[in-house]
Amino acid sequence: MKKKIILFRTGKQLGFTLVELMVTIAVLAILLAIAIPNFQAFIVNGRMTSTANEMMTTLGYARSEAVKRAANITVCASSSGTACSGGTWESGWIVLDAGGTVIRAQEALGGAATLTGASTIIISANGRMTTPAVATTLTLNSGVTGIDGRQIQIDTSGRARVCKPSC
Repeated sequence: MKKKIILFRTGKQLGFTLVELMVTIAVLAILLAIAIPNFQAFIVNGRMTSTANEMMTTLGYARSEAVKRAANITVCASSSGTACSGGTWESGWIVLDAGGTVIRAQEALGGAATLTGASTIIISANGRMTTPAVATTLTLNSGVTGIDGRQIQIDTSGRARVCKPSC
């Protein structure tokens, strides 16, 4: 006896209807409309944290180099990457040894972020900040409405910390 081969199933549906597909796409569109603005805020906050951490790393490096070399180390704003420009921090910054040689350079900030405060910080051989002579704050602004910036507070002992603007 020969068996019949059935190519098509009868009785059960094997796909999606156009209505089901359209409902799924509509739900996905609503979820994306909610998620994308929050994702953008997430990215900006990540950039703010990254920039604040780069400055903290630079200040810690300058402090350790000052103690290691037993000499003053300068951290200053620099647009050229080779000399202190006295300009703004968002154009970049450098670390100079006592002889004026660049030992570390940081590129300009990207986006609309701004970093304001004293344009030159000098760390003495004992790791203390000598210029400016009082505790100072560098303020990092995101340039985006609704996104908090960061403050990098440096006390006269040379210790730096990052906090939200309300601290």
